[in-house]
Amino acid sequence: MTPSTSPEAPISTGGAMARARTRRLVLLGVLALILAVLSYAAYYYTQNRRLPIPEVVAGAQKLVPPQYLYSFAGTGGNAMTKPTGIAVIGQRAYVTDFAYRTVRAYSLQGDFLFDFGAITDGDHTRLDSPVHLAIGPDSTVWVTDRNLRGIYVFNEDGKFLRKFVPNGDAAFSWSPLAITFAPNGDLFVTDVGDSDNHRVLAFSPDGTLKAKWGKTAQVTSVSDSPGDFLFPNGIAVAGTGPSALVYVADGNNRRVQVFRPDGTFVRIINTSGTPRGLVVDAQQRLYVVDALAHRVDIYSDKGTSLATFGENGTGPGQFNFPNDVTLDAKGRIFISDRENDQVQVWGFGVAEIPGVTQVTPGSAWWLLLPLPLLLLPLFLRRRRFVATPDFIDGMIAADVVPKMVNKRWRWVMSESDGAPYAGRVADGVALSDLLHPEAYSTTEAGLIKTRLSTTLETAGLLAMAKRYRVLCTEDPTLARLAAALGIDVYDRATWLEHFGKK
Repeated sequence: MTPSTSPEAPISTGGAMARARTRRLVLLGVLALILAVLSYAAYYYTQNRRLPIPEVVAGAQKLVPPQYLYSFAGTGGNAMTKPTGIAVIGQRAYVTDFAYRTVRAYSLQGDFLFDFGAITDGDHTRLDSPVHLAIGPDSTVWVTDRNLRGIYVFNEDGKFLRKFVPNGDAAFSWSPLAITFAPNGDLFVTDVGDSDNHRVLAFSPDGTLKAKWGKTAQVTSVSDSPGDFLFPNGIAVAGTGPSALVYVADGNNRRVQVFRPDGTFVRIINTSGTPRGLVVDAQQRLYVVDALAHRVDIYSDKGTSLATFGENGTGPGQFNFPNDVTLDAKGRIFISDRENDQVQVWGFGVAEIPGVTQVTPGSAWWLLLPLPLLLLPLFLRRRRFVATPDFIDGMIAADVVPKMVNKRWRWVMSESDGAPYAGRVADGVALSDLLHPEAYSTTEAGLIKTRLSTTLETAGLLAMAKRYRVLCTEDPTLARLAAALGIDVYDRATWLEHFGKK
């Protein structure tokens, strides 16, 4: 792996992780302070059947926000891991499981039903990177797959039916991401396959391309370059005919853009963070999942902010990088809470909450017992080291692989780098148990590739290292690139000096 550029930057060893430890200590103090608030919330919930979330948000918002109802995540081997896209039809919720590369089906009460992903597409027999979902007019389930660069259609029971062929052209080049259907059956898809042409495509029900618009642009102000995109991550359609509105979450430009079905630009809605999933309800209100703000915003069809709900965290009604949103026939709001590995359900007014047992106020004290467990992740979190093959090979040659074994550590490699170590043993250590291949974020890798003018493979490795704030490598050029991103870098000698005696 040879990067194509070598920006000069001092190489840091330990600073990023030290700052992370400081942040964890600060977080520990904050958690201690809010335990009293959580205790009050638990007691409040037993008496009022809802959390003490403010009913009116400050400012110009005019809507009583929905209430948190319940969450579901599956159990055991059926548990969600990185749920990304979500769609509901009838009494079923379909969720793309990004980590396990499958689609899982649950009842609306959260009971696991089945999963699916088998396809027939040349050499490909399974979905590889499913992201977004949409329900077709004939109740079929449509799934976009980033790595396979296609849209695959299943029936309600997960049986593969066909691959969608854009415009009847099997050689059509694209990478579909977000997907939705208009009331008349037209299909709208965001395409990020060409780095210079992030765009929206509109197809008639027979698959004929009707309209396309947009190109790639990174804006400084939200009003810049209307009609252009940087990773459009969500799409929704409201209304029918030429006056319908097409909402597009222009994710990395931190805005939602609004168009007519033919691509005519209408307006821009300024959002609070990074908009992802979108849906429109029967009252023509737009729901926007904001991944970095860890909340959902509700807007009128004119773009006026109406309400906001949710906040960052791991408790009931709190989100950790939510990604997508949909509605069921009762108007309940289903949100894929990606990093909390669950789906949250919200609703307006009084709603049935599955699986909740009535608790009398006198017995509310037991709800406080699990609260100290919220602090455990700070102490049990494993330190991640992202490593390159030259670093691992150096440790093997120096007979120091056993020093890498620590139950508090996890060694991470890219999937391509980690494959050659499967089945190998060094100094009595099974490398397949020690080294854990992981996929990198294609979005983050694309941004790093553009910023540093390097290869996608190198950018993917740097994206992983940036996530965990550390890279172990013997490559000085790669080390300088990592340091330019604020990543701690260790070669074999410095790693042994810092960690070899622990």
